[in-house]
Parts: sequence; structure tokens; C-alpha cells
Amino acid sequence: MKQLLLTTLIITSAFYGFSQTVISGTIKNQKGQPVRRANITLGDTYDGASSDSMGRFTFITSEKGRFSLLYSAINYQDDSVKVQLDGRPVSLQVIMKKKVNELDAVTITAGTFEAGDKKRGSILSSLDVASTAGANADIISALQTLPGAQTTFSESGLFVRGGSAAETKTFFDGMLIKNPFNTQVPDQASRGRFSPFLFKGTSFSAGGYSALYGQALSSALLLESKDLPEKTTTGVSLLSVGAGLDQTVRFKNSALTTGGFYYNLKPAFAVIRQRREWDKEPEQYGATLQYKLKTSDTGIFKWYSDFSRTTLGLYTSDTENPQETSYFSNTNKNTYINTSYQDFIGKKWKIQTGLAFSNTADNGLQKEDQYNRTDRVFQGRVVVTHFLSSLSNLKFGTESFAFKREEGMNDRSRDYSDRLTAAFSEAEIYVTPSLVSRVGLRAEYSSWIDRYNVAPRVSLGYRTGSFSQVSLGYGKFYQNPEDEYLILQPLNFEKADHYILNYQYGNPNYTFRAEAYYKSYTQLTRDFGGTLSNSGDGYARGAELFWRDKKSIRNADYWISYSFLDTKRMFADYPTRAVPPFAAKHTMNVVYKQFFEKLNSQLSATYTFATGRTYVNPSNPVYLADKTANFNNLSLNVSYLTHILKQFTVVYLSATNVPGFNNVYGYHYSRDGHFRQAIQPGADRDFFIGLLMTIGDNTFVR
Repeated sequence: MKQLLLTTLIITSAFYGFSQTVISGTIKNQKGQPVRRANITLGDTYDGASSDSMGRFTFITSEKGRFSLLYSAINYQDDSVKVQLDGRPVSLQVIMKKKVNELDAVTITAGTFEAGDKKRGSILSSLDVASTAGANADIISALQTLPGAQTTFSESGLFVRGGSAAETKTFFDGMLIKNPFNTQVPDQASRGRFSPFLFKGTSFSAGGYSALYGQALSSALLLESKDLPEKTTTGVSLLSVGAGLDQTVRFKNSALTTGGFYYNLKPAFAVIRQRREWDKEPEQYGATLQYKLKTSDTGIFKWYSDFSRTTLGLYTSDTENPQETSYFSNTNKNTYINTSYQDFIGKKWKIQTGLAFSNTADNGLQKEDQYNRTDRVFQGRVVVTHFLSSLSNLKFGTESFAFKREEGMNDRSRDYSDRLTAAFSEAEIYVTPSLVSRVGLRAEYSSWIDRYNVAPRVSLGYRTGSFSQVSLGYGKFYQNPEDEYLILQPLNFEKADHYILNYQYGNPNYTFRAEAYYKSYTQLTRDFGGTLSNSGDGYARGAELFWRDKKSIRNADYWISYSFLDTKRMFADYPTRAVPPFAAKHTMNVVYKQFFEKLNSQLSATYTFATGRTYVNPSNPVYLADKTANFNNLSLNVSYLTHILKQFTVVYLSATNVPGFNNVYGYHYSRDGHFRQAIQPGADRDFFIGLLMTIGDNTFVR
């Protein structure tokens, strides 16, 4: 019996030994280098091995049939190969592809600056936008320290690469903001309506922007709102011009934020001498309501709404009668609602939807005439993204706008309505992690103009080194003429073509950008004494430099930007091609921030230089040939971090034009040219004091 058992055991062992399969091979990357410590396993079994320092592996399995051999390694893409197991040895030569992280892949930087705490390719963080000296926490003012953007003097808006303010559009979570600025005061730039602390990311495109957006000949400013706040907090703002209070309540999967503010510039103007004669200093109050709901692990719904009311009145000099004044007053009521929803559908599809409504109403007196104006916009938008790989994707969607403009003067009135519908598609394809292409197409139809336009756009990005890359961009861009023209008659779309070449070197400590561009305009709106046409044209070309250094000086951060602009255009009431008043040939900004640890304080300084702007002199037969003196401004900001009543608090003081430069923005002339009045800032210097307290968090939250 023992001999029989021994014989059976030997035969059985021999049988199993004969049926086992030896699996061996080597694992290398695409450059032929061995991949160490790769895990190799036979699917749905416990059999496997790890590769050695030479990428070699071997193991034995008793399985039979067709199996998947799985292999994985850190920083490499998981993959598999089919193998047939029948007892014969299996030898493999495996090639693993490098896993591409978004932070390692090339990005398209032509024309675009990113801002945000976690943005890939970020140039400015959200805190940078808020703490830049001279900006007073205004997004537009902070962006004016970047190349491509002109320093605004007496006009509201973002002027980019020779384009007018109307050629830049602002988008909130993909939705157009028709009126992003507060009430326009004659010959004085206005602040933006939105706090920078609402947004986790900002993308400022000086040209060549995505096909997902339109109706902007020059630039698109994309604002991305924050997601769910981490905790319940209360924010208190005590300012030299007013006060604000907001309350955020965090629930398990949602959050509700309510807030209100009141500003009155009368006390500040009583201290800071003003050039203007105010009858009613600017006064504003408003409220906001936000609700955010996490609908799934990847989905979120957002609601944002605000209402504000602003009143002001002042006297301005009458250039035709220097001894007399003209009266201007304005009451502005603004309502804005923005809702958005996004989520993944499966692993490779994502949907983003949005609805937005805005209503802006102005009324007041201009000299002795009663005027009123109302702008209404309703927008719906859907964007679908299909992820082709970890980096490549295809986006497509549609949006529709309903515009309404009404205006009146005394007993006269007029209005117009337009329905603008757009469809768009854009593919971002990574040929390799170092080479990416973005190809887009946008088509629009305007019911008022009764025309279509089709705008192709293409960009390329190529990584030349670990931290450097070059980008190219081209695109066609269309927009409707301004409302002041369309309310008179339908016209054609205005058009611009962009050509951009960009080089960027960037790592966590240093950023260097150099960019050249050319922009051609056609079909610009012209006004021949009330006769309108699309016969205008123009060009803008230039070069820009940007340098930022966060390391060389301990606890310091600075950046320098320079813009060269050569532009002429014939539009509006221009009789010939000329350099517009909003385009300075040379612009330079130097921004410096120094943090003092022992004092818990930060000192920030911004110096701005711009060459003179053109203006119309009736005595000069050459149109827009005269220029103002060069512009200079030095602004300072001091922030002190402390705790008051055990709550985190920031106390800051801001001062603009500290040396008191006598800046002149232009001149108003009488019709006969015998009298002129300089256009200057409201005060030689401006000061701003604030205290911001966060209750419930030891960081600054807004």
C-alpha cells in the first residue's frame, strides 16, 4: 500500500510539473530603458512577479487557457496583453508608456494668462489678483499689470492690444456678463462689479481664445467660481468707503452664502480733495445670494445672484461756455442671476449646463435732458466633453442669447431685440505629451443682423524642455456692433483675425514669457454723421515680455511686464486711419511684494509707465496726431495680519499715485478750438483703508 501511494504521489507531482507554464520577459519604456519594480500579474489569479533592476521578471503558473497578463508601474500607464497558457514557456518583451500628468504635459499658452491657486500654467494666484497695489482688489485693475492690457485712465473696461473696451467680453462660469462694471462716471474709469474672492480661477486671453466663446474681437476674460466652501464662516468688512457682511453656512453636501454691502464715498471725498464738483457723491448698496449643492461625487450645482443700486450726481465744465457747468446724474439698478450644473456621465463624458439673466437699468439727467437705458440678457448654454484619453478631449455644444436694449431721451424712445444662437466644437489632441493641437470651429447667427458667421480657430503647443515651450495660435473672431449702432439699424458682424507666437519658460519659482502678435480688423462700424456702415478697418501688432521671480529675494515676489503696441484703425467717426486714444505705444508695469515675518505684514508696490495717448486737437489738421505727456503712477499697499477677538483679521492701507504725478489723460476742446479742458483723475492721490475679519476660520475667506 505504501508503495502504491508513493507511486501515485510521484506520478501526480510529475503531471502537475509537466502542466505548469513558465512566464518570463523584460519590461522597458519607450526609450528602451528598463522599468524597475513593475507589477506583473495574471488576470483573476494570484500568480505574478515584479521586475528587477534590469526590467526582467519570471514566474510559474499552473493555469491553462487564454488569460490577460496585467502590468503596472509607478509613473507608467497600466496595460495588459493576452497570453495562451498550454504548458509551453511564454516569453514577452513589454513596452510601457509613460503616464502623462496634466502638470507634466505641454499646454497652449499663446495669448492666455491663467490665474488661480491650483491652475495649471498659473501666472497669478487669486490672492495676487486681490493684493496687487493700486488695484484695490479689483480684478480688471490687477490684470492691467499683465502684458497686452492697457492701463485705463478715463474709460471703463479692459482694453487689450489696441482693441476698444467693447472688444473684451467677461464670462462667469461660461455665461456672458453684459455689464461687468459699475456706473460709468464721465471721464473716470469704474470698478468691476465682482469680488475676486468669488473665483477660484481666472483665465485672461489677450487673443486667440477658445471656440467655446465668442462675441469678442480682442479678448475674453473667463471667471470660474469657487466650489463648496470647507466650513461655516462669517466675513466682516469695515472700509473707509463703507461696510460689508457675509455669512456662509456649510451643510453636509451643500452651502448657502448670503451677503450685503453699503458704500458711500462722501466721507472719503470730504478728506481727499476732488477735482470734480459733486452734487451727490457715489452711493451704492447691494445684496448677494449663493447656493452650492454637491449632487454626486463629481457633480455640482451652483446658484449666484446679486442686486445693487448706485446713485450719483456731479457738475462738469462746459467746454463751449467755460463759465458754466453741465449737470450729470445717474441711478443704476443691476440684477444678475447665474446658475450652472456639471457632472460626469460615465467615465469618459462630462456635461456642463448654465442659465443666466441680467437686467441693468440706468436713468438720470444729462444737462437738462432726462435719459433712461435698459439692457436685458437671457442666456442658455450646454457643453459636452468627451475624454479621448487622459489628456485629449473633444468639446461641443450650443448656446443662445436673447438681447434687449431700450433707451429714451425725454419723450422719445427706441429699442431693439436680437436672438443670437451659436454652435461650437473644439478638439484638444495630444499627439505626444510634448505636442498638443487645439482645433475649433464656432458658428453664430444673429436674428437682428440676419447673418451667419463661421470662425475657425487653431493652436499648437510644443514642449522644448522640462520647463519651456512654444505656442502658435490663429483664429477668426466676430462680434456684433455696439448697441448704440444696432439700435439705429441692423449692420454686419465686425471681424478680426489673430496671429500669435508665444514662448514661455515656467517653473514654481520663475516665469518668463515672450509673445508677438498681429491682429487685422475688417468690417468695423463707421458713423458718417448718422449714416452707418461696416467699412472700417485697422490693425494691431506688437511684442510683449513678462518676468516673474518668487525665489531670488527672501519672502519677496515681483513681476515685470512690458508691452509694445503699433496700431491704427478707422472706425466710429474717424475720418481716416489713426492711433486711438486708448492705445499707448509703450507700457511697463513693475509689481513688488515683500512679506515681513516678524511683523506679520506685507508691503506691495506697483509702478506703471505708459507713453502719451493721442487726442483730437481741432487746430491740428492731422486727426489724432497730438499726444499727452507720459503717464506715471506709483501705488503702495500695506497689509497687516493679526487676530481681533481671536478672529483672523487683515488690516490694510492702500495709496495710489503716492508721488503725486500730474497725469493728463486727454483734452476736451471747444468746437472753435479756443478753449480746452484737461481730462485728469478725480484726485491727485487716493487712499483706502480696510479691515477684513473672518469668523470661524484662521485663514482669509471671502
